[in-house]
Amino acid sequence: MSLNDKIDGYKRKKDLIEELNIYKSIILKKLNIEDFKSALVKIGSALTIIEEHQNYFDLKNELGEFNKLQQKARVTLDNHRKLYLRRYDNLLKENLTESNLENFTKLLAMLKGEVEENLNRYNLQELRDNIDLYFKFIKKVYTIISSYRVLNYNDASKKILNCVKDLKHENFPNLKLLIFNIYQTLLLIQFEQMSEKYEKLTINEISKILSIVPERRIEGIINFIQNQPNNPIKKYIKYNKEVFFES
Repeated sequence: MSLNDKIDGYKRKKDLIEELNIYKSIILKKLNIEDFKSALVKIGSALTIIEEHQNYFDLKNELGEFNKLQQKARVTLDNHRKLYLRRYDNLLKENLTESNLENFTKLLAMLKGEVEENLNRYNLQELRDNIDLYFKFIKKVYTIISSYRVLNYNDASKKILNCVKDLKHENFPNLKLLIFNIYQTLLLIQFEQMSEKYEKLTINEISKILSIVPERRIEGIINFIQNQPNNPIKKYIKYNKEVFFES
């Protein structure tokens, strides 16, 4: 290799290092303002430049440096995402009741606001979609509560069954449990009303009142009602399938 070739090679490497240093400066600024996606794009560009020239120049130090920056950006981005995911998961573990549903909804709305604010920065699109879906079901729960509080059993039970069907494949455990508890409360109210009107009813008659078939499901409901503190059932005679109510 001639002296001119060596000088030309030295200049080319010097220009390359200067270009990589510019990339590094931009990347560090992006990381400092937590713009991890842009930083990772710049890191990818720098690594491509290194890959294209590593057969001509010794760039092991530069390669190691940008690999470390890439790892740092990915880990930091992932840690930020996990913070929001953990907050969301913790909310799903909350025991929901009618009395705390409003406060829970406020906490979920606060999380949604923060997720929207950092949507692209931390790749939170999927989490945003899950929260939006959760809010849709919360609205359905409020319509169920409104129906059963005005003692509209048929409307409330129909809405509960439709909601349960829609919720079947969703990962909202606390919401499912809340709806189940509301349904139990609704059934208890119905049996209390029966006890005020009737001395006794057959399983078939109760099945018609509750619009529930088959009748064997009624027996399971009766067992549940009998285990409640304010049980309105005096006794259940299985052989003739009659329910006697407290007077």
